Amino acid sequence: MDMMGNLVDVFSHRMPMGIAIFDNQLVLQRFNPTWADYIEALTPSLEEITPGLSLTNLLPDAVDLIIPYAQQALAGKTMAQDALRLVSQDTIYYWNTTFTPVITEVGITGFSLIATDVTDRVLTQQLLERHVADRTRKLSALYDVMTLAAEPAELREILDKSLARVLTAVQSQAGMIQLLDSSSEFLHLAVHQNLPVAVARALQITAAQSYLSGKLVRDWTPLVLKDVANNPEAHPVMAQSGLHAYAGLQMNAKGRVVGVLSVFRTRKRPFVHEDIALLDSVADQIGTAIENARLRKENEQLLVLEERNRLARELHDAVTQSLYSITLFAEANRRFAADENFAMCAEYATRLGDTAQQALREMRLLVHNLRPSILEQAGLIRAIQQRLDGVERRTGIQASLQAHDHLNIPAHVEEALYHITQEALNNALKHAVAGEVTVSIAQNENWVQLCIADNGRGFDIVHSDDSGGLGLISMRERVELLGGSLKIKTAVNQGTVITVNLNLKKVGEPAHNFNTFDLV
Repeated sequence: MDMMGNLVDVFSHRMPMGIAIFDNQLVLQRFNPTWADYIEALTPSLEEITPGLSLTNLLPDAVDLIIPYAQQALAGKTMAQDALRLVSQDTIYYWNTTFTPVITEVGITGFSLIATDVTDRVLTQQLLERHVADRTRKLSALYDVMTLAAEPAELREILDKSLARVLTAVQSQAGMIQLLDSSSEFLHLAVHQNLPVAVARALQITAAQSYLSGKLVRDWTPLVLKDVANNPEAHPVMAQSGLHAYAGLQMNAKGRVVGVLSVFRTRKRPFVHEDIALLDSVADQIGTAIENARLRKENEQLLVLEERNRLARELHDAVTQSLYSITLFAEANRRFAADENFAMCAEYATRLGDTAQQALREMRLLVHNLRPSILEQAGLIRAIQQRLDGVERRTGIQASLQAHDHLNIPAHVEEALYHITQEALNNALKHAVAGEVTVSIAQNENWVQLCIADNGRGFDIVHSDDSGGLGLISMRERVELLGGSLKIKTAVNQGTVITVNLNLKKVGEPAHNFNTFDLV
């Protein structure tokens, strides 16, 4: 027995790692019991592990991975690799390995492979890393929602952004926030993301005591389901929704229920305890945002009252006083005229004219301050024209509006079309870098078509996820809720054309007049 063989025999049986020696043809020469245990785990089809087996026989699924290290060792280099990943029959193992050349008096005759199975350690570390990443993601989402809740933004925007962060954090594909009205009789769909259109329509307004959301209104306990589609208490529309795993929580503010937060997965993988803990914290923050919005609304109402009082004071202090002065000047002028003091008549006539002009200026300013929004006052066409004149043309974009003189469109449809137009024009201005935009609106009896075209740089719609703020999802949802269709024709460097078609017979009345601030 040679010296290397004696060394292996003496030490290898006591070593906690696997030790094997191969010749320069990659044929096994010697090994210890630990090595045999490793090979039996990786290659259970081997009946017996004996010298003379090739590396290909021993590790058929990993031979291509190991050969480069063996070749380096046969070239005289010692190679070490931590956590070498080996796969056998869908089972993953990790070895810390060292490949060392075997040098005798005739030169390099083979190599030794020393391996330590670190599978448990690596898998535990990976699990810990995933756990830390998951906790970090959830804490980041909670921080973002807390930040949003403190912002003085419009409530619907806060709810929409908060819902988006929650869906990402708990790996959900859809979600919604329903708000309880002041009568506590109805839940209103305030915001939603990725809900099927049929579900969004069906849940626009529901009785506060009905279905799963009603159960959450009555009970603060979180509701977690593996498959909402087959739950008898769910709204019937859920059966064909494609949504399965569900988690819902009550939202509270100042000790009272204000709504329900719901998230869905398209798979039946249920939400775990950590998901519910995050949702519970987020629900509290959203409740805080709703309460803040209510307080801001109350403050706005106070400010409106204060503004009215200010206008009343100005009307009294300025216009009323000017009118009173006019009456005094007129009376003085009458007396001077009776006395035939025409010089004083001329002076007071001048004062009379100046005071009347000042009163007119002050009245115009008050009227301007009280003027309603252009959309409510003049309708869709003038509102869009004002937008084009005030923004696009002032920034050097050639803008044109083509529309029928008289449109007969319900107010809530006009509002939706105006917001879609604004979104498309914003895209043309900020993202497309367009030089020309054209907006056209046509109505043929009950059919309405809106088209916004620009000559900008366009985009790849197939691979667009709207993460750049294009608002495509918002546009589609507005159109779908009206029962219409939206078509986007674009390509890189080919401009963009957005076309909306609506059948007014299918639009109907607004789903509800719920005010998201109606929370008192």
